[in-house]
Parts: sequence; C-alpha cells; structure tokens
Amino acid sequence: MAHLYPHLRLHQVFGANTDVGKTILTTALAIASAAVPRNPTAAPTWQTDDRGRVQPHSDGDRVHYVKPVSTGAATDADDLHIKRFSPSTDAKTLYQFKQAVSPHVAASGAGLTDGEVLRRISDHLHQCAATASASASPSSVAYLETAGGVHSPSPSGSSTAHLLRPLRLPTILIGDSLLGGISTTRAAYDALVLAGHDVQALLLFADAGRGLGNAEYLTKWGRDIGLPVWALSGPSGGDLWGLPPAKHASTAEDEQNMLAYYRGLVQGRGSERASADESPNGLVDAVRYLRKAHEDRLADLHSMASRTRESCWWPFTQHTLARTDGDVNVIDSAHGDFFSVYRSQKSKEGEGEDQAEEGSRLSAMLDGSASWWTQCLGHADAGLTMAAARAAGRYGHVLFPMSTNEPALRLTEGLLGVESQQKKKRTAMASPGKGWASRVFFSDDGSTGMEVALKMAIASSVQRYDPRSLTSQTAERVEPGRSAGHAGGRSREQEWTVLGLRGSYHGDTIGAMDACEGGIFNSAVEWYRGRGSWIEPPTVSIRDGEATVTVPQREEGQPWDEPGQTLTFGDISDVYDVEARLSSDLCATYRRQLRKWIEDLVVVQGKKFGALVLEPLVLGAGGMVFVDPLFQRCLVDVVRDSEDLFTLTDPPLRSARTPQPPRGEDDWRGLPVIFDEVFTGLYRLGFTTPASILGIRPDVSVLAKILTGGMVPMSVTLARSSIFDTFSQSDKKVDALLHGHSYTAHPIGCEVANDTLSRIERMRTGGAWSEEWQDWGAVSSSGSSTGEDEVNRPWSFWSKEATLAFSRHPKVESCMALGTVLVLYLREGNGRGGYSSTAGADMLKDLRDTQDGSFEFNIHARPLGNVVYLMSSLNTPVHVRRGAERALEKALSRM
Repeated sequence: MAHLYPHLRLHQVFGANTDVGKTILTTALAIASAAVPRNPTAAPTWQTDDRGRVQPHSDGDRVHYVKPVSTGAATDADDLHIKRFSPSTDAKTLYQFKQAVSPHVAASGAGLTDGEVLRRISDHLHQCAATASASASPSSVAYLETAGGVHSPSPSGSSTAHLLRPLRLPTILIGDSLLGGISTTRAAYDALVLAGHDVQALLLFADAGRGLGNAEYLTKWGRDIGLPVWALSGPSGGDLWGLPPAKHASTAEDEQNMLAYYRGLVQGRGSERASADESPNGLVDAVRYLRKAHEDRLADLHSMASRTRESCWWPFTQHTLARTDGDVNVIDSAHGDFFSVYRSQKSKEGEGEDQAEEGSRLSAMLDGSASWWTQCLGHADAGLTMAAARAAGRYGHVLFPMSTNEPALRLTEGLLGVESQQKKKRTAMASPGKGWASRVFFSDDGSTGMEVALKMAIASSVQRYDPRSLTSQTAERVEPGRSAGHAGGRSREQEWTVLGLRGSYHGDTIGAMDACEGGIFNSAVEWYRGRGSWIEPPTVSIRDGEATVTVPQREEGQPWDEPGQTLTFGDISDVYDVEARLSSDLCATYRRQLRKWIEDLVVVQGKKFGALVLEPLVLGAGGMVFVDPLFQRCLVDVVRDSEDLFTLTDPPLRSARTPQPPRGEDDWRGLPVIFDEVFTGLYRLGFTTPASILGIRPDVSVLAKILTGGMVPMSVTLARSSIFDTFSQSDKKVDALLHGHSYTAHPIGCEVANDTLSRIERMRTGGAWSEEWQDWGAVSSSGSSTGEDEVNRPWSFWSKEATLAFSRHPKVESCMALGTVLVLYLREGNGRGGYSSTAGADMLKDLRDTQDGSFEFNIHARPLGNVVYLMSSLNTPVHVRRGAERALEKALSRM
C-alpha cells in the first residue's frame, strides 16, 4: 500500500510521453536535492569536484534513485547515467533486460507479474527508508523513474499508472515541451489524477525562443488549477540555453557539455537573464517546494485525527469512546481491499502534540466490513472511476421527472432483464428483477429506498382493503360498533402496520425505523413508533462442524408453542434446499404456527397490515442473524394464502369479509411482500437475489450498496406492475407516488451501476468463482455456471475448511459463511450476548491494532456485540482471504 516515511521523501516521476526528458530532469532533481541545504534560509554553495560535478551540501538530502524496469544495453541504463553525473546518489535498476524492447514486453516475457514488480519496488523503498533511518543525514529522498508515458503497459497489460497506484507516491510530472506537448501534458495530468495519484509538481524544458509557448501556457494553466510548474533550461552550446545539448562524438566533451547543462538546470541563470517563461532559480525552488509539501503532508495527516474529533459527528458512534487520536483511523487513501491508514507513534518526551513523530507511517489495513457493505470490486477501481468520470463529463446531473438519460434507461432495462427496443439486445448484467418486476424507482440510499417501498406497498393494501370503501348504508350500520366502550368495538382510525421479523433493520429514516421492532437503533428516538408486529425467526448456523437450525423458545406473544429445538443436517446445502424441505414436518409446523400467529393478530387483536417486510436470508445490522430459509418461504406463502384474514373489513367481526376477485399471475396476494435486499442482494450472499434460494419472488424489492460498487450512493426500488398500477389509475397528481429526490437517477450513479453489474456478470459467467463453488460443493468438479443458469446452492468466498474449524473452536459458539460474509458468534462466559457484549470489540481491536507482526496485515471491522464478521469483495484475492482467516485464528487463540 501507500508509503510514507518522515525522513524519506518519496516521489515517482512520470513523463507526459516518451522522450520528454524524464531521466535528464530526474538526474537534475537528484543533484539539486543533494546540493540544496535543508535550511530554507541558507543559500546553496555550488561546489564542484575536479570533473565539474555539483557536490552535495552537508545539509542536503541523501538521494536514492530507482528504475523498476529497464531494457537494452546495461551500459545505457538510466541508473548508470545517474551515477555518472550524481555519484552520491544511490541508484538502482530492479529489473534489467538485455533486449531492446518495450519494458512490458521484456517483463512479461520473463514471466514477471504486476504483483511481483510492485512487491520488489515496495521492498526496495523499505530498504531506502531503513537506510535513511540509520543515516546521520537529517533526511533523504527517493526518486522512482517510470518508463514511457503514464499509460505505458505493465507486465500484465495494465498501465504503469495503475500498477503503481497502490503505492500512491507523490508524483512529479515531466511535461512535453515539443510540438503538441500542451495536449499530451494535460492528458497525462488528467490520467494521473483519474488513477488516484497526487501530482505535486510539473517540470518541463523552457521554450528557449522556439515559439511553441508550451511552458508559458502550462505555467498559466498550472496556476489556475493550483499545480506548481517549473520551466527549466541549461546551456546548450555557446550562449544558447534550452534543450539538452546534442550528443558529441567525443565522450569527454559530451560529458563536459552535460555537466554544464546540469549545473544550469540546477542553479538557473537568475531573474535578470532568464526568459519570461523560464524558472530563474532552476530547481532550487522546486526542491524546496517538494520538501515543504512533504512536511505539510506529514503535519496534515498527524492533525487529522484531532481535527476530526473536534468537528465531525460520526454515525453509530458514542463520541466519548474516542478518547485519544489513536482511536481514530486516519485513512489517507484506499485501494483494492485495503485502507492506507496513517499510524502516529507516541510522542517523545517534550515533543509537541502537533509534530509528526519519527515512527509515523502509512500501513495497510484490510477493509473487513467492505466499508459498511458497499464494496464489491475494491476501492478506487479503475473501471468504476472511469464510468463515473464518463457520466460526469457527459451530464453532471440532470433532472429525471418526465425526462430520461441513457445511463438511467440502460440501468433500468438491465435490472428488469429486458431487451432494448433499438438494439434488440443488452449488455449482459445481473438482473434481479427479471421475470417479475416491471418498474424501477430511483432514490439515494437504502433507507429512502425502503421508504419508497413502504409507500408503494401500503398504498396498494389501502386501495384493496380500506374499510372506507364500505357503502354509506353499511358504514351507518356499523357506526355504533366503532364507538368508544362498545363491546367488540374499536376506534374508527386504525393504523396500517407491517409484518416482519425480530432483529430486522431497514434504515434510519423515520418511516424505515418504524417498520422495525424497537431496539438499540430506534427506541431512543422520541418520534419512533413501532408500527408493526414481529416474529422471532428460527436461525441457521454451523456448530461443532454441523449445520444446525434452531427454533425459538416459548415466549408470550410469539407463536412458538413448543420448547425451542435444534435440528442438525448433514451439510449446510441441505438447509438451503428449500424445495426439498417443503414436505418436511418442520415445514408443516411453521405453516401452522404462522397462520395461528397472523390470525390472532388480525382477528383477536384487530391489527391491520399493509405489507410483509423481510431481509431475505440474513438480518444484517441485527447481528448477522442467518434465518432459516424454509421459515421465510413459509412466512411468505402463509401471508399470500391468508387473504381471507386481510380482507376482513372490520375485525373481529369475521362476517365482514369483502369478496375478492381471482388474482392474476402478476398480481400481489395477501399482502405486498417487500424484500429489503440492500445488504443481501446482488451477490453479497452469492446469488443475484436471495429469492432464488427461497423459491419465491417479492412484489417490491430494494437494492443499494453493491449496486454502485461502493463508488457513489444510489438505491433502486423494483416493483410489480400491479403495485405500479395502484398509482396510475387516474390523471390526478394526488394519486401519483409523490416521492422523489433532487438527485433521482443521477447519471453518474447509473453509469457506475451499469459498469458494476456488467462486471459482476462477467465474473460469474467467466468462471471467476469456480474454485469457491467447488470448495463448497455448489457445482460438480467440472461444472460451471454460465449464461442464464445460476448456482442456487450455498457457497462462500471463505474456505469451507476454515469455516468448519471456526465452528469447533472453544471460543466460538457457532459460525456461518455465505457469499462474501463470514460470521463468528463468540461464546460469552457471563451469558451476556448481543450488543451489550464487548467480546467482539475486544477481538477486533486486537486485529486492528496489533504491531508485533503476528498478522500478515491488520484488519478493520465493525463489531456487532459478541458477533465478529468479515466481508470480502467479489474479487478479493485468495491470499488475502486466507491471510484474514489465519489472523482470525490467531486472534481467537489470544482471547
């Protein structure tokens, strides 16, 4: 990951193109860094040796130079050029190939991978840092010179900009001073910024009277965008200053010409002699600026924790627990599955708190919660970044009512699985609404998406079951029964509520909160009114290596009329084979007790319901509770088969049923069923939608988080045509779904979502997960899932062997793995589990803060009481997942 050392300043040098003078200007930087004193008020003393080479200053930098890959004759290697003109520089080429070919061709031909090259660079920079730390010199600098242009290919065929992105070294861009150089320089800058690099300075050769105006233009452009520009030149022969002198036939004379040229680049020629577009002080000001930028970066990172504690209000956080700056994760950047986190060592005695300490650094930390369940392709993914930029450049944001835009329409058709009428085909993408949904409503996050779903569903129920539809004569007849104190009567105004599961969580907006039973997230909110009835669900886990279903204990207000029981299965796949389990005795028990529960709520208690709201398969924020899929299937079936109860217009007067017409195939029955798939949808659990496991389809579904790959916020609410028809039966605006957001269907989010869903589909059909399927027995040893077929057996990115081992660990009550999610339910010696437990937080603190090297990398995750979970992306490398499993095992052993 990104590198940062207090006493080693790092820079990567990119060129706007080939042959723009990267090696010349990097050599000049090396000379200047060693010769310019650290004291900003001290003037350089330009001493030279007997060959005319500028000598290092006693207060200058110790300089390192590294070239990752070089091709051609070793005698022409750039590191030899550096050593020739800056002998005090520690120069090294990591991979030298004799073939005079493009570096990526030589590297790939030798079998090198991007990962190997990156690790070699990282190791070398660590060595430079160790040397700097042990040196008597007050500071050092390392310049990493790239080959070719910004997007010159890496060994894998990617680009150099993307290869080096995990290191995220501060960048010096060498501009192009030749014809067309303005365009290539600006394009290179844009490409570097788009790839996530921090471009600190632009260097290029001054115009030297050629009339191109590159330096003048780029200096003004740099000033406009806040990018410092240095236009440099040196003596090119006689009184001429400009580009490097032509190579001389005499080696000795050629060397003298270059030495004079380097002195000119480094020292400049003063304001009286420099041209209007030329930096008069040469590289002196540039070196001092880069040093100051490094110091400012350290100081800024060092102060971010305290500044954040003083000004920001974190979600889901008790701020009194952030007692010190060390409790704050300062995330400098993120790439792939890792954060780059600033670590500040304890201050030395007498050292100011605002001063960056000697041991401060950046360290890699695994994003173990996938950044609140949003990541699926890794942080700063190049494809998603380009998609966002593409839409931003084309649209920015445009309004959506009575309008359309191409990204939004393409995403809508993709989610519904419909073909474009123009192209007769669509880009393959995950289509969770295929076969049942007819409309897509856009909003901005999962909670508001659920608000929309509740509005849709309850309005549909009201239209069908509202007692105000009684005739005036019937209303007059039943009026006495509505009077206060009347036997069997109740208030005329009856609240529409929802059915759901205990432990559910659907978001933090007021309506979504009210659709959940009171708990830690909502009970403390004075406005909260739990508008629903919730049932304790049977759960699934792996205990001591056995797949287990646990049925709840007897409890007042719950349907369970028998003591809690535990059932074991031969394999976890047997639990998720819902169709096979429909003929079981347990299924009959579920159906009987669910019908009894609903009947009591409606007939005896007089409740009125507008929707069934479910998180399919897993209750995420409720503690990563895996619900028995058979139970959820039975609950949906019973609700849909209980229209005779929901049609009661005046419970408990059972004779007041309203006859209902037959329901069409696309019509909702009983109650509209809402699937909250904000967390569980789009392959988070290994399937496009959990509906494929349950064997049923919802009437309304909400998707977010993975939808846009963790890049930008957006959610969608998918609905059946019968739900849409509720709001489209008149021309009156008041009958429409009056809900919306300023950024509804914003093109940037839609374009990112299109790219995300297409990438996921390519991974699924391209065999990217075949080894994981085989590990869990989801397919045969030679099988794969392609085209329209989808694996519908449980599988996980986490290894089955590790999961079973965790389930047998003495510190673990049970565990579970499905898709990207791995969950450990820790034992509580005092019997106190849930959110009041600190066991999970203690273990995760160990994973996050260990400095003794016992883990391959530290891990950041969010605790849920005594529940510890890790979440991968859909493309997390195998070695990272295995490393995380090993870290969990070590952390358990230390509890």
